[in-house]
Amino acid sequence: MNYLFRILSCLIVFIVLNNALIGQYDPENEVVTISKYHLKPLSEVENGSAAERKEVLEEYARKMNPLSTKLKSAMTLGHYWTGSSQDILAVNRWKSIADADESVVSTEEVRKRAWRRDDLREEFMKKYNKYWTGRHDDLEVLELLNGYTKNRKRKPKENTVVTIVRRYMAPLSTVEDGSAEERKELWDEWFENITMENDKLLSQMILRHYWSGTYNPRKETPIIFIREFVSMTDADDGGWDEPIEAFWPDEEQRKERMAQGNKYWLGKHEDIGIYHNLVNLQK
Repeated sequence: MNYLFRILSCLIVFIVLNNALIGQYDPENEVVTISKYHLKPLSEVENGSAAERKEVLEEYARKMNPLSTKLKSAMTLGHYWTGSSQDILAVNRWKSIADADESVVSTEEVRKRAWRRDDLREEFMKKYNKYWTGRHDDLEVLELLNGYTKNRKRKPKENTVVTIVRRYMAPLSTVEDGSAEERKELWDEWFENITMENDKLLSQMILRHYWSGTYNPRKETPIIFIREFVSMTDADDGGWDEPIEAFWPDEEQRKERMAQGNKYWLGKHEDIGIYHNLVNLQK
Protein backbone atom coordinates (compact mmCIF):
# COMPACT_ATOMS: atom_id res chain seq x y z
CA MET A 1 0.00 0.00 0.00
CA ASN A 2 2.83 2.41 0.91
CA TYR A 3 4.62 1.55 -2.34
CA LEU A 4 1.47 2.30 -4.37
CA PHE A 5 0.99 5.55 -2.49
CA ARG A 6 4.57 6.63 -3.30
CA ILE A 7 4.02 5.88 -7.01
CA LEU A 8 0.79 7.88 -7.07
CA SER A 9 2.44 10.73 -5.20
CA CYS A 10 5.28 10.85 -7.75
CA LEU A 11 2.78 10.81 -10.60
CA ILE A 12 0.84 13.72 -9.10
CA VAL A 13 4.04 15.73 -8.63
CA PHE A 14 5.06 15.02 -12.25
CA ILE A 15 1.67 16.21 -13.57
CA VAL A 16 1.79 19.39 -11.48
CA LEU A 17 5.36 20.19 -12.59
CA ASN A 18 4.54 19.40 -16.21
CA ASN A 19 1.57 21.77 -16.20
CA ALA A 20 3.66 24.44 -14.54
CA LEU A 21 6.34 24.12 -17.21
CA ILE A 22 4.20 24.05 -20.35
CA GLY A 23 1.11 25.97 -19.24
CA GLN A 24 -2.41 24.62 -19.09
CA TYR A 25 -5.09 24.84 -21.71
CA ASP A 26 -7.23 27.91 -21.10
CA PRO A 27 -10.91 26.84 -20.98
CA GLU A 28 -11.89 30.30 -22.23
CA ASN A 29 -10.12 29.54 -25.50
CA GLU A 30 -11.59 27.40 -28.26
CA VAL A 31 -10.35 24.44 -30.27
CA VAL A 32 -9.46 24.27 -33.95
CA THR A 33 -9.13 21.00 -35.85
CA ILE A 34 -7.39 20.77 -39.22
CA SER A 35 -8.03 17.80 -41.48
CA LYS A 36 -7.06 17.07 -45.07
CA TYR A 37 -9.49 15.39 -47.47
CA HIS A 38 -8.70 14.08 -50.94
CA LEU A 39 -10.75 14.60 -54.08
CA LYS A 40 -10.57 12.13 -56.95
CA PRO A 41 -9.24 13.50 -60.23
CA LEU A 42 -12.27 14.32 -62.37
CA SER A 43 -10.98 11.88 -64.98
CA GLU A 44 -11.60 9.06 -62.49
CA VAL A 45 -15.15 10.09 -61.57
CA GLU A 46 -17.83 8.30 -63.54
CA ASN A 47 -20.18 10.81 -65.17
CA GLY A 48 -18.52 13.56 -63.14
CA SER A 49 -17.95 17.20 -63.99
CA ALA A 50 -16.47 20.29 -62.36
CA ALA A 51 -19.88 21.94 -62.45
CA GLU A 52 -21.63 19.05 -60.70
CA ARG A 53 -18.83 18.74 -58.14
CA LYS A 54 -19.16 22.43 -57.27
CA GLU A 55 -22.93 22.04 -57.03
CA VAL A 56 -22.90 19.07 -54.64
CA LEU A 57 -20.16 20.52 -52.43
CA GLU A 58 -22.08 23.76 -52.06
CA GLU A 59 -25.37 21.97 -51.40
CA TYR A 60 -23.73 19.86 -48.69
CA ALA A 61 -22.32 22.95 -46.96
CA ARG A 62 -25.53 24.93 -47.39
CA LYS A 63 -27.66 22.24 -45.74
CA MET A 64 -25.25 20.83 -43.17
CA ASN A 65 -23.55 23.94 -41.78
CA PRO A 66 -26.65 25.57 -40.22
CA LEU A 67 -27.63 22.25 -38.59
CA SER A 68 -24.15 21.54 -37.22
CA THR A 69 -24.74 23.66 -34.14
CA LYS A 70 -21.55 22.61 -32.34
CA LEU A 71 -19.46 23.85 -35.27
CA LYS A 72 -18.78 27.53 -34.58
CA SER A 73 -17.09 28.30 -37.89
CA ALA A 74 -15.44 26.47 -40.77
CA MET A 75 -13.03 27.33 -43.54
CA THR A 76 -12.70 24.99 -46.51
CA LEU A 77 -9.37 25.57 -48.22
CA GLY A 78 -8.57 24.47 -51.75
CA HIS A 79 -5.33 24.28 -53.69
CA TYR A 80 -3.58 27.49 -54.68
CA TRP A 81 0.21 27.35 -54.36
CA THR A 82 0.57 24.39 -52.02
CA GLY A 83 0.44 20.61 -52.30
CA SER A 84 -1.82 18.59 -54.55
CA SER A 85 -4.65 20.12 -56.51
CA GLN A 86 -6.85 17.31 -55.15
CA ASP A 87 -6.35 18.24 -51.48
CA ILE A 88 -9.00 20.04 -49.45
CA LEU A 89 -8.19 21.39 -45.99
CA ALA A 90 -11.00 21.65 -43.42
CA VAL A 91 -10.24 24.19 -40.67
CA ASN A 92 -13.02 23.84 -38.10
CA ARG A 93 -13.56 25.86 -34.94
CA TRP A 94 -15.28 24.47 -31.84
CA LYS A 95 -16.02 25.60 -28.31
CA SER A 96 -14.29 22.49 -26.97
CA ILE A 97 -12.86 19.16 -28.04
CA ALA A 98 -15.97 17.55 -26.54
CA ASP A 99 -18.13 19.56 -28.94
CA ALA A 100 -15.94 18.50 -31.86
CA ASP A 101 -16.29 14.85 -30.90
CA GLU A 102 -20.04 15.12 -30.39
CA SER A 103 -20.47 16.80 -33.77
CA VAL A 104 -18.52 14.11 -35.61
CA VAL A 105 -20.46 11.31 -33.91
CA SER A 106 -23.79 12.94 -34.79
CA THR A 107 -23.00 13.58 -38.48
CA GLU A 108 -25.37 10.92 -39.78
CA GLU A 109 -28.24 12.23 -37.64
CA VAL A 110 -27.64 15.74 -38.97
CA ARG A 111 -27.74 14.39 -42.52
CA LYS A 112 -31.12 12.84 -41.82
CA ARG A 113 -32.41 16.25 -40.80
CA ALA A 114 -30.86 17.94 -43.84
CA TRP A 115 -32.38 15.40 -46.28
CA ARG A 116 -35.46 14.04 -44.54
CA ARG A 117 -36.42 11.59 -47.27
CA ASP A 118 -34.20 8.51 -47.22
CA ASP A 119 -34.24 8.10 -50.99
CA LEU A 120 -33.23 11.71 -51.65
CA ARG A 121 -30.48 11.54 -49.03
CA GLU A 122 -29.10 8.31 -50.43
CA GLU A 123 -29.22 9.67 -53.96
CA PHE A 124 -27.42 12.86 -52.97
CA MET A 125 -24.73 11.13 -50.88
CA LYS A 126 -23.99 8.73 -53.74
CA LYS A 127 -23.46 11.69 -56.03
CA TYR A 128 -21.44 13.56 -53.38
CA ASN A 129 -19.22 10.65 -52.35
CA LYS A 130 -18.16 9.74 -55.88
CA TYR A 131 -15.92 12.83 -55.92
CA TRP A 132 -13.93 11.79 -52.83
CA THR A 133 -11.32 9.06 -52.35
CA GLY A 134 -12.76 8.18 -48.92
CA ARG A 135 -9.44 8.86 -47.19
CA HIS A 136 -8.59 11.77 -44.92
CA ASP A 137 -5.71 12.86 -42.69
CA ASP A 138 -6.27 14.45 -39.27
CA LEU A 139 -3.42 16.96 -39.13
CA GLU A 140 -3.86 19.14 -36.05
CA VAL A 141 -5.90 19.65 -32.88
CA LEU A 142 -4.96 23.11 -31.66
CA GLU A 143 -5.90 25.68 -29.04
CA LEU A 144 -7.25 28.91 -30.51
CA LEU A 145 -6.06 32.03 -28.69
CA ASN A 146 -9.40 33.80 -28.65
CA GLY A 147 -7.97 37.08 -27.41
CA TYR A 148 -5.91 37.44 -30.59
CA THR A 149 -8.56 36.38 -33.10
CA LYS A 150 -9.62 38.84 -35.78
CA ASN A 151 -12.98 38.01 -37.32
CA ARG A 152 -13.98 39.05 -40.80
CA LYS A 153 -16.41 41.98 -40.91
CA ARG A 154 -18.48 40.54 -43.76
CA LYS A 155 -18.56 37.46 -45.97
CA PRO A 156 -16.67 38.04 -49.23
CA LYS A 157 -18.42 37.42 -52.52
CA GLU A 158 -15.31 35.92 -54.11
CA ASN A 159 -12.86 33.30 -52.86
CA THR A 160 -10.12 34.74 -50.67
CA VAL A 161 -6.48 33.77 -50.04
CA VAL A 162 -5.42 32.11 -46.79
CA THR A 163 -1.83 31.72 -45.62
CA ILE A 164 -0.76 29.31 -42.88
CA VAL A 165 2.61 29.93 -41.22
CA ARG A 166 4.25 28.30 -38.20
CA ARG A 167 6.59 30.45 -36.11
CA TYR A 168 8.47 29.52 -32.95
CA MET A 169 8.54 31.31 -29.62
CA ALA A 170 11.75 31.19 -27.60
CA PRO A 171 11.68 29.71 -24.08
CA LEU A 172 11.33 32.55 -21.59
CA SER A 173 14.43 31.29 -19.78
CA THR A 174 16.52 32.16 -22.86
CA VAL A 175 15.10 35.67 -23.42
CA GLU A 176 17.33 38.37 -22.00
CA ASP A 177 15.37 40.55 -19.55
CA GLY A 178 12.21 38.79 -20.69
CA SER A 179 9.07 38.05 -18.71
CA ALA A 180 5.65 36.55 -19.32
CA GLU A 181 4.09 39.90 -18.31
CA GLU A 182 6.10 41.89 -20.84
CA ARG A 183 5.46 39.33 -23.56
CA LYS A 184 1.69 39.52 -23.00
CA GLU A 185 1.84 43.32 -22.95
CA LEU A 186 3.63 43.32 -26.31
CA TRP A 187 1.21 40.79 -27.82
CA ASP A 188 -1.78 42.85 -26.63
CA GLU A 189 -0.29 46.08 -27.96
CA TRP A 190 0.44 44.56 -31.35
CA PHE A 191 -2.99 42.95 -31.70
CA GLU A 192 -4.99 46.03 -30.69
CA ASN A 193 -3.00 48.61 -32.63
CA ILE A 194 -1.46 46.75 -35.57
CA THR A 195 -3.47 43.61 -36.33
CA MET A 196 -6.89 45.19 -35.83
CA GLU A 197 -5.86 48.28 -37.83
CA ASN A 198 -4.49 46.27 -40.78
CA ASP A 199 -7.19 46.74 -43.42
CA LYS A 200 -5.66 44.16 -45.76
CA LEU A 201 -5.91 41.44 -43.12
CA LEU A 202 -9.50 40.16 -43.29
CA SER A 203 -9.23 37.62 -40.48
CA GLN A 204 -6.68 35.91 -38.27
CA MET A 205 -6.46 32.89 -35.99
CA ILE A 206 -3.45 32.24 -33.77
CA LEU A 207 -3.12 28.64 -32.62
CA ARG A 208 -0.88 26.75 -30.23
CA HIS A 209 -0.30 23.16 -29.23
CA TYR A 210 -3.16 21.19 -27.72
CA TRP A 211 -3.44 17.49 -28.64
CA SER A 212 -1.30 16.97 -31.74
CA GLY A 213 2.31 16.97 -32.80
CA THR A 214 5.50 17.29 -30.77
CA TYR A 215 5.77 19.91 -28.05
CA ASN A 216 8.95 20.75 -26.14
CA PRO A 217 8.63 24.21 -24.51
CA ARG A 218 12.15 23.96 -23.11
CA LYS A 219 13.35 24.23 -26.72
CA GLU A 220 10.62 26.17 -28.55
CA THR A 221 6.88 26.77 -28.67
CA PRO A 222 5.27 26.47 -32.13
CA ILE A 223 2.59 29.05 -32.92
CA ILE A 224 0.47 28.77 -36.07
CA PHE A 225 -0.91 31.88 -37.81
CA ILE A 226 -3.86 31.46 -40.16
CA ARG A 227 -4.45 34.72 -42.01
CA GLU A 228 -6.94 35.66 -44.70
CA PHE A 229 -6.55 38.29 -47.44
CA VAL A 230 -8.63 39.41 -50.41
CA SER A 231 -5.91 38.47 -52.89
CA MET A 232 -2.40 37.09 -53.31
CA THR A 233 -1.22 40.66 -53.86
CA ASP A 234 -2.52 41.67 -50.43
CA ALA A 235 -1.10 38.52 -48.84
CA ASP A 236 2.32 39.23 -50.33
CA ASP A 237 2.23 42.85 -49.17
CA GLY A 238 0.84 41.90 -45.75
CA GLY A 239 -0.48 45.38 -45.02
CA TRP A 240 1.66 45.80 -41.91
CA ASP A 241 3.73 48.89 -42.75
CA GLU A 242 0.92 51.44 -42.58
CA PRO A 243 -0.47 50.54 -39.11
CA ILE A 244 3.06 50.07 -37.71
CA GLU A 245 4.17 53.53 -38.85
CA ALA A 246 0.89 55.08 -37.74
CA PHE A 247 1.19 53.64 -34.23
CA TRP A 248 4.92 54.34 -33.85
CA PRO A 249 5.56 57.45 -35.98
CA ASP A 250 8.95 57.95 -34.33
CA GLU A 251 11.44 55.68 -36.11
CA GLU A 252 13.68 55.13 -33.08
CA GLN A 253 10.73 54.23 -30.85
CA ARG A 254 9.43 51.92 -33.57
CA LYS A 255 12.75 50.09 -33.87
CA GLU A 256 13.05 49.77 -30.10
CA ARG A 257 9.55 48.37 -29.67
CA MET A 258 9.95 45.95 -32.59
CA ALA A 259 13.21 44.70 -31.11
CA GLN A 260 11.47 44.16 -27.77
CA GLY A 261 8.85 42.00 -29.44
CA ASN A 262 11.24 40.10 -31.69
CA LYS A 263 13.40 38.89 -28.80
CA TYR A 264 10.59 36.51 -27.79
CA TRP A 265 10.71 34.73 -31.17
CA LEU A 266 13.25 32.37 -32.63
CA GLY A 267 14.51 33.51 -36.01
CA LYS A 268 12.79 30.83 -38.06
CA HIS A 269 9.39 29.98 -39.52
CA GLU A 270 7.70 27.43 -41.78
CA ASP A 271 5.37 28.38 -44.63
CA ILE A 272 2.80 25.61 -44.38
CA GLY A 273 0.66 26.69 -47.28
CA ILE A 274 -1.17 29.23 -49.41
CA TYR A 275 -4.77 28.27 -50.16
CA HIS A 276 -7.96 29.47 -51.75
CA ASN A 277 -10.69 29.92 -49.14
CA LEU A 278 -13.81 28.50 -50.81
CA VAL A 279 -16.24 31.02 -49.38
CA ASN A 280 -19.40 29.26 -50.57
CA LEU A 281 -18.46 26.26 -48.41
CA GLN A 282 -17.62 28.16 -45.24
CA LYS A 283 -19.59 28.63 -42.07
